[in-house]
Amino acid sequence: MQSSGFGSGGAHGGGSVNIVETLRKPQTWIRMAGVLFAIIVFSALAANGRDFGVCAFNTKDSACDFGIAVGVIAFLALLSLLVIDFAMPAINQERIQKIFILVDFAFSAFMAFIWFICFCYLTNEWRVTSFYVPSSVRNAVQGAIAFCFFSICAWGALAVFGFMTVRNSGGFNVGYSNLEAGGGPAGGAGGGGASAPLNPDSSPYQEPPSGDVEKPVY
Repeated sequence: MQSSGFGSGGAHGGGSVNIVETLRKPQTWIRMAGVLFAIIVFSALAANGRDFGVCAFNTKDSACDFGIAVGVIAFLALLSLLVIDFAMPAINQERIQKIFILVDFAFSAFMAFIWFICFCYLTNEWRVTSFYVPSSVRNAVQGAIAFCFFSICAWGALAVFGFMTVRNSGGFNVGYSNLEAGGGPAGGAGGGGASAPLNPDSSPYQEPPSGDVEKPVY
């Protein structure tokens, strides 16, 4: 499945780990870029977001702490998703794969929204900052804001890819797919009370045999 963000088999795994095939996927590179963006955001705010202990975002420590927290969470989450990307082809259970695919989509959309809030919050607090900020702190703050915006784009792209994967994999319609494949309760591997197909020649409405027919005696 080309739009799958997990491994090389999408929702149909069961093979071995294929690092080359996973590296060819755009989702893998977007995740790696997101890791870099998150590192820049939380490291810039943690190292140079404050001047003599005072947060550069209008003296509000909550702004600095929020930006650092979002960056660290995004960094750890993307590392976990990358590990799942490489391990997904080795998972044999289709339902587990679909759960990971749905979680990937939902979490990517959620993080895109969180990054949007972080970008708006930091931008607004920086806009109303009236005191003097040294150039080193100013560069760190502006860089963090810029990479917050880039993180919105990265997580938004991951959410789009995740939605495409959920749509193409059929979500959680495992039962319906089994029925269509002959694995439901009425037949196939999952059916215990399967009945043999009707023979078209065994219809109860058969034509009488050709030739002389003995007439009934009254």
